Amino acid sequence: MTVNERIKYFRKNVLKLNQTDFAQSIGMKQRGASGMEQNGATVTDRAIKSICMAFNLNEDWLRNGTEPMYIQAPTFSLDKFIKDHGGTDLELEAMKAYFELDPDIRKMLVKHFKERLTASREEPATQMTVEEAEAEYIKSRFSSAPKTMSFASNTINEDIKKKNA
Repeated sequence: MTVNERIKYFRKNVLKLNQTDFAQSIGMKQRGASGMEQNGATVTDRAIKSICMAFNLNEDWLRNGTEPMYIQAPTFSLDKFIKDHGGTDLELEAMKAYFELDPDIRKMLVKHFKERLTASREEPATQMTVEEAEAEYIKSRFSSAPKTMSFASNTINEDIKKKNA
């Protein structure tokens, strides 16, 4: 297949565009697109580059028919990224587990950490004991719990007070 045939094939069979729409997408007139599709016609480097840029085509495919037709997008590997940055297997599994969570839960977690990190910047740094940190955590969990949890907590506290009295 010649470059002219590949242009016609790509426009007609892959994109399913008429010559006018194809020409407009690469900044030409319909007559220019028609001319490129004629066997033996010269296709300028500028036209080839325009087609490739507009449709993410592999220039080698358009010129010579060498596969792949499209430019392969670079891939991202979370595994490789974490390993390249000194991450452990546990950290990798934690990242994967996070993204397996329901999107609403992830939003809630992000909100929680944003609030927590913002608050820690505003407050002077103080050392907290493990017991204080645990109490703070429990307090934050109860304050965000539904009202029924608060009611249950109050009921339990009243029962404890009665027992101790």
